[in-house]
Amino acid sequence: MGYEADNVGSKQYVEGNSKDRAGRPLIKPQAAASQKGGLLSVLPESWIPYAELMRLDRPAGFYAFYIPYLVGLGYAACIADTVPSRARLFSLSVLFFFVCILLRGVACAWNDNVDQEYDRKVARCRLRPIARGVITTRQAHVFTALLMLAGAPLFTLLPRECSYHAVGITILFGAYAFMKRVTNYPQVVLGFPFAWAILLSCAALEVDPLSEQWSGPTACLFVANVLWTIIYDTVYAHQDVKDDVKAGVNSMAVRFVDNTKVLATTLAICQAGLLLSAGWQARLSLVYFIISCGGSAAALGIMITRVNLREPASCAWFFYRGFWYVGGSMVIGLYGGYLTRWYDAKALHLSPAKGW
Repeated sequence: MGYEADNVGSKQYVEGNSKDRAGRPLIKPQAAASQKGGLLSVLPESWIPYAELMRLDRPAGFYAFYIPYLVGLGYAACIADTVPSRARLFSLSVLFFFVCILLRGVACAWNDNVDQEYDRKVARCRLRPIARGVITTRQAHVFTALLMLAGAPLFTLLPRECSYHAVGITILFGAYAFMKRVTNYPQVVLGFPFAWAILLSCAALEVDPLSEQWSGPTACLFVANVLWTIIYDTVYAHQDVKDDVKAGVNSMAVRFVDNTKVLATTLAICQAGLLLSAGWQARLSLVYFIISCGGSAAALGIMITRVNLREPASCAWFFYRGFWYVGGSMVIGLYGGYLTRWYDAKALHLSPAKGW
């Protein structure tokens, strides 16, 4: 996975007359950008390949990064000893928005550099800037390092523990890029850095999610998010199954090509059970059980039934809409539970933390 929803199909891939130093067809930046609107259309030409490398023009993959942070903040707000203010929760949500833009850029740039030879063999990925030769391997590494440096100051606004979690997350994203070479289960590995965002978000609100009191529900919520990542990324990878087999790329979509819906259904049932268990152990509100548990389970059930794994556009639809329906349900339920707690504290004159 390249952490985004790329355009489907290879008809857009048009070789130019020039070639790079390795003799590969070179596509001018304009050739790719001319088919794109939005942000890319207003950037200077020399910036376009780097914006593409960060996937700034493709928001779907951003949600994969950002939603777990919102889930973690909502969860931490529900279990914190002192009910955090709405202003604090909002400010952290904004901060993590920018953290995720840079983190996604780092992950995508690194992944595309490592996978550039594979990408040239996969129709959906041939227009990526490194694969088409408009950004060199060295330039991509320098850009990746610059993005990491740009993100470091943001963590000075957070408790020190958040920086430790960020290092672990970055290392796992770096390792993920190599997993499709050594295992049929790269989606499992991918689930861990995404779910680790829950622990980082808890640390941002100075909640210890692994304390004796909270380790049980935290583990359930963590694994539930890992399973969700496996589900949506396996479905998403079905876009590339034929090309992946030819290129020698491993994935759960290749491994379970004829049984993906059975796998996804099984994992969805487990995810629902884990979310219920997390809520029960943490004594979360009824809002959480109705929206986070019930809403996400219903959304997954409907989407798994409807998705056509033989149609790339349908797989892309599952990937994109899943963040709104499944991820949105989890976030809304947790934040609804937090607001219930906040208003209860206010009604009982327990003075929630100063703020809104």
